[in-house]
Amino acid sequence: MWPLTNGNRCLVGPEADLFRGAAAMMVDELVDQLNSEPDELPAETNEPTQLWGGAPLVEFDPPRWYSMWEPEQKVWLLERVTTSLLTSRPAPAMAAMFQATVEAVYVEMGNLISLEITEGGPIEPGSWRQSLLDAFVQRCPMDSFLQATHFEATTLDPCWPREIQQQMQMYEQSTNPEADAKSNSIQDPSEKRQNDWMTWWSMVIDRLVDATFGPRVHHTAEAYRDGDPKKLKEFLQSKGVSPKFVQRIPPLRSRAQTQSAITRLQKLLIDTP
Repeated sequence: MWPLTNGNRCLVGPEADLFRGAAAMMVDELVDQLNSEPDELPAETNEPTQLWGGAPLVEFDPPRWYSMWEPEQKVWLLERVTTSLLTSRPAPAMAAMFQATVEAVYVEMGNLISLEITEGGPIEPGSWRQSLLDAFVQRCPMDSFLQATHFEATTLDPCWPREIQQQMQMYEQSTNPEADAKSNSIQDPSEKRQNDWMTWWSMVIDRLVDATFGPRVHHTAEAYRDGDPKKLKEFLQSKGVSPKFVQRIPPLRSRAQTQSAITRLQKLLIDTP
């Protein structure tokens, strides 16, 4: 069980299905990393990721408090978070690494939706976008943002009224400092449609995370982390959070421990009916 905005409880229904699916994809990626020999790992590059025959894929980065750890530690974090969100296991003590891990699962959803859009897949039962909509409607049934958006049965993505377009523009500017410069440049119409779609779906994910988990303290704590320790302490106290919030780190795990955790995760995330 996890401290959600509606009390200590588990994710259920479409929300649980969406979270379970994205977390399972993350486990698969970690298994691939752990099974790869050092000389098999792809070389780092600054070039955009290319799909087969497709346009560059938009890719979102997970929070630092998740991405900074080794694959074995990420497996431990994912197991600790998913078992509390999907079963009756009590949540661990609040920590930046756990908040960031939860957020990383939703970042993974954004990447999966980006891939789905780039491949031209429709919104249909079983698609990532439909799964996100189902979860969003469950959590926020009266949300005006969703009600103002009209979906055609045959369209790939939503048709936006003016007020939604204005919200999207503000969202892009707040999350992307280069948005103003890009808005004045010539852009391929199909690329712009994909970017608009991705902005809208990113907003839906953000609203779902905020409505489910409340404020993400680790973002502001990260900004204070390398500054005055007193200010960090004051901030954490103002949020009712222990100073250990930013001090807790995941343990180092042996290969056998990691494999056992992966087996338990796969049973929880994939084998659960």
